[in-house]
Amino acid sequence: MTGQSLERLRTQRLGQLEELVLRQDLRAVLIHAQGGALGAATRSNAYLRLFADWDGFEASTSLLVERGRRTLILSNPFQLHAAQGIAGIDAVVFSAPSKLGEAVQGLLATSSGDALRIGQAGWPEAQWQTIESMHRALPRAQWEDIAPELDRWRIAKAAPEVEALSAAAALCDEVFSRFPAFLRHDREAWKTQRDVEHFALVSGAEYCKTWLTIGPAAQRPQYLPHENRRKPVPGDQVLLGVMLKLDGYWGHAIRMGAYVEALPVHLRLHGLVHEMFDEALALFGAGADLAGAEKAVQGILSRGLPHVPPGDIFRFRSGHGLGLSYEEPQSVAAFPQYADPFDTGRSAPLEASTGAMFELHPNFFAKGLGGAALGDMVHVTESGSVRLLRTPLDFQLWG
Repeated sequence: MTGQSLERLRTQRLGQLEELVLRQDLRAVLIHAQGGALGAATRSNAYLRLFADWDGFEASTSLLVERGRRTLILSNPFQLHAAQGIAGIDAVVFSAPSKLGEAVQGLLATSSGDALRIGQAGWPEAQWQTIESMHRALPRAQWEDIAPELDRWRIAKAAPEVEALSAAAALCDEVFSRFPAFLRHDREAWKTQRDVEHFALVSGAEYCKTWLTIGPAAQRPQYLPHENRRKPVPGDQVLLGVMLKLDGYWGHAIRMGAYVEALPVHLRLHGLVHEMFDEALALFGAGADLAGAEKAVQGILSRGLPHVPPGDIFRFRSGHGLGLSYEEPQSVAAFPQYADPFDTGRSAPLEASTGAMFELHPNFFAKGLGGAALGDMVHVTESGSVRLLRTPLDFQLWG
């Protein structure tokens, strides 16, 4: 039923988009989206998936919505047949990225001299040749950024979206349940990653990316084959992060443990990050300021590692919104990206809106000591917050 419910929701949103065209007296709206093959590196993909059950994967796609007509414009001609019959879409056409402006001009049946107001979303990720073609074909067009309006539509998840996100969480659970079978003493970590990702894909995920850190003292998330040549030995820390997409919606979780045997220091690090998670989760009530959750995480870390200089601790963001984007818009203000040297490192107010979905993953990696991270999907409801995964947050003993 989730697929049918999502189809009705997308069709309803297309109607809302046409209402926006009328309300703001726009000639049309043009949504430009990169393909989902970019994973967490694209945010424009979510704007398309908000309205259409389509993903060009390695190819960009544009959606042109006029009053009474919706056209999908593909940049890959080999996908034209596959895109037929998408609910709510009236026509599917092809245009090379360098000719998109001319294609839009033709669909709108306008001349290059006409002054038009056109809404747009996703342009920050468009190729330069695409932007250039727009200015060439429609030099007098006034482009209105409607992304902030669409972002507001995405904060509270509708019931079909919660179902889809719950299904993505369930697939993360399946991945963690199968992980012990893939983790072997004679297999390099990067091959174990590929086993995990392949399992997710053949189980229905349209995209899956992992990070896997194995070693005596984990120092950071490790994504790439050249940094994951190690084979596990007893006593190694093992941290697994899973990021996947199912029906366009992200599932994301992190678990940690050890290979064969647990060392006392690793158990202590796990206990510290578990406390950080529990304290933050307790502050995820509807209407709460999530800057308080970040403050709680920081306080526990400072008290737990008082003798470790801040410069010897690597961290990434403690949480972020989750939905059609890996990081939903208007969802990260409270959680600084510590891994970004240009981030201010300051937490700003952020309301936990009823219906919002978050990934909460407190973490730290202390130089020479080891690392710890736990992550789970959290749905904010009127009565509190709900953790979506069934896999326990306990220290895992694998192997």
